[in-house]
Amino acid sequence: MLSGQWNHNWGTDAYLVRLVVVVVGAAFACLGARSRVRLGVDRNRFRVLSRAAQISDSAGGSVEETVQRLGELVVPGLADICVIDVLRDADVERLAVVAAVGRREEIEARLRVRTPGPADIAPGERTAGLLSGEVTLVRRVDEAYLAGAAYDPDDRRFLDTLRLRSVLTVPLRARGRTIGAMVLLVTAQSGRDYGEDDLEFAQVLSGRVALALDNAGLFSELESLEAQQTAALGSLAEAVTIERTGGELIYANAAAARALGYAGPEELLREPRAAVVDQFDSFTEEGVRVLPEELPGRRVLAGERPAPLLVRAVHRETGEERWRVVKSTAVLDRDGRPRLAVNVLEDVTDVKRAELAQRFLAEAGELLSSSLDYEETLVRVARLVVPQLADWCGVNLPDERGMLRSVAVAHVDPDKTAYAEDYNRRYPTRVANGGGAAAVLRSGSAQLLNEIPDALLEAAIDDPEQLAELRLLGMRAVMIVPMVAASGPIGTITFVSAESGRRFSPADLVLAEELGRRAGTAVENARLYSERSHIARTLQASLLPDALPEVPGFEVASMYRPAGQETFVGGDFYDAFESSSGWMLLIGDVTGRGAEAAALTAQARHTLRIAATLLGDPVAAVRQLNRALADKSELSICTVAIVHLRRRGPVTVATVLCAGHPPPMLVRDGIARPVGRPGPLVGAWGDSTWTTDSIELRGGELLVLYTDGVIDADGGEERFGDARLAQCLHGARDPRDAVERIRGALGSFEEGAQADDTAVLAVQWLGAA
Repeated sequence: MLSGQWNHNWGTDAYLVRLVVVVVGAAFACLGARSRVRLGVDRNRFRVLSRAAQISDSAGGSVEETVQRLGELVVPGLADICVIDVLRDADVERLAVVAAVGRREEIEARLRVRTPGPADIAPGERTAGLLSGEVTLVRRVDEAYLAGAAYDPDDRRFLDTLRLRSVLTVPLRARGRTIGAMVLLVTAQSGRDYGEDDLEFAQVLSGRVALALDNAGLFSELESLEAQQTAALGSLAEAVTIERTGGELIYANAAAARALGYAGPEELLREPRAAVVDQFDSFTEEGVRVLPEELPGRRVLAGERPAPLLVRAVHRETGEERWRVVKSTAVLDRDGRPRLAVNVLEDVTDVKRAELAQRFLAEAGELLSSSLDYEETLVRVARLVVPQLADWCGVNLPDERGMLRSVAVAHVDPDKTAYAEDYNRRYPTRVANGGGAAAVLRSGSAQLLNEIPDALLEAAIDDPEQLAELRLLGMRAVMIVPMVAASGPIGTITFVSAESGRRFSPADLVLAEELGRRAGTAVENARLYSERSHIARTLQASLLPDALPEVPGFEVASMYRPAGQETFVGGDFYDAFESSSGWMLLIGDVTGRGAEAAALTAQARHTLRIAATLLGDPVAAVRQLNRALADKSELSICTVAIVHLRRRGPVTVATVLCAGHPPPMLVRDGIARPVGRPGPLVGAWGDSTWTTDSIELRGGELLVLYTDGVIDADGGEERFGDARLAQCLHGARDPRDAVERIRGALGSFEEGAQADDTAVLAVQWLGAA
């Protein structure tokens, strides 16, 4: 974030992109860290449950050993102090006190006599308190709690030394009856506080503790395998199912029932597995349908070891879409053959939707920036939307007649696309209409409807024929978002869910609105670019002669190659006209580009033309232009080369003037050489003077005038230069040949984009005949 200081790029696009990457990356890192913390807590709890199950399954241990092992399992991982009481012969017996704080022996000895909790306010109430099976959570121990738990000042002083923070009391139940209670305490030394999650886990753990005590021979026989599964797996956040060979589900936790759309595990287990699977259409990330036998659970039972599978599950009735990672593990029998498959379904919908949204916007952005033909671009964007976001997509822009013109319609079925295009032609929408896309265009606010009752269609459309045709589309949900530019809404994008039955979520609406903003910006930029390009082309055309005139006894040809973007106006110009003393050909180049250069170009060309026409002298014309430019408040300079052609009997005299401009090339006997004397720039100094150089032209000889865009053309490692220009003109036959030679040589020599405008004006004396 601070790199803008030394890179000096505060507020630039590059800096903002990096800043966004840092912020978004940090957000994802924080979310990932929180998820890892939660997973770590769940795994720790699962390990505790697993060890508790091992203790309950072990044989031969005494009650005291079992209780001690259970206490050490809980302390210090879940509590600083653990107290276990049981009911025996209608009385309360304290089986264990385990502490992990200072003065451990003193605390354990003291608490074996009395538990600091509401259940011990009076000795006679201890049995009733345990039999009630109440679950209590004291988030923060306060003065009222300590006052109610203490019997005498000595007890109070002892409790003050413990510095209790939170207390959890959960019953111990076995075979449907309460057999005792487990009290968990944390002190200020550990700094922890109990919450609702801890309370729920403690209830699950209490079942394992009760089972362990039961296994130790205190109360009952071994619990069933189904009870162990329920206690261990029911507390997990992930959806877990167990199926046996043949595909029958024998276990599902509450998370699995919720994920598959059932009220509880019992309802899910009563449902035939085929009915459960048939509720969803499942696809891979690439869109390939996943058959039931291709799911990891079925493959595990077939003896395979499949990798985790990312599945996109679409509910057939509601159209709800969920992304899940399905992992399966085999439980083997004594012979090593798969007997059960344990399936874990991890819901990654939010993460996947965020990933797909970013990928979609990236693809859409690439499309929107790929062409300046915004209508064709919007057609491609509509095709990108289908079927990722919707079954139908339509894009509308207002026209000059006050109608919403359909620019793009997309559907996976080309016949339906043609039907929708025909519908839009026959039933256009007016911008002034009361609802739908017209209302979104006027208000700039998106609309989302996940229910489209027939009464709504009847209220919106009066024409029975149009209503009947609209019903054929089978619309079930619709989103309409504005395309927003700097000037406001400029169009709309409509997303329709039909045969898929999909319902649009708030996240879908946010994604659609972002697409509308990007599309609106792209359309506005394309329109502005087109307008600027038209203005630039028109202005550039006005700076050059419409067509070169026919010069008696001469042949003339020209070339003009603008450089850069179409919205930039170049500074090169040329002209050919008749003056009072003969024909004049001129070529020039002004400094700069854009509107300022265009203004200077127009002034230079027209000043030279008028002055030369009236005065008949190239030097006088240049002086007139020099005075005009030197008198301007800002520096305005240009270069000019003028050739004045005059007939003297059977010969033609060419007077050449160069004002800071590259000298023309004379092609005589097939060899090109520069002619003319160099002079100062026009507009640089008010008292500048220029001299001319006169040559006699023979029949067939050429004069080639050019701007510095020719000799300064970039070939990567060097410039085109005068020598290459003379070489390419060697043997030129006529003006057109000379121009084409220069054009071809530059095209072969240049690397990358053309750096400067290029103008060439060639003239040939045909001879006295």
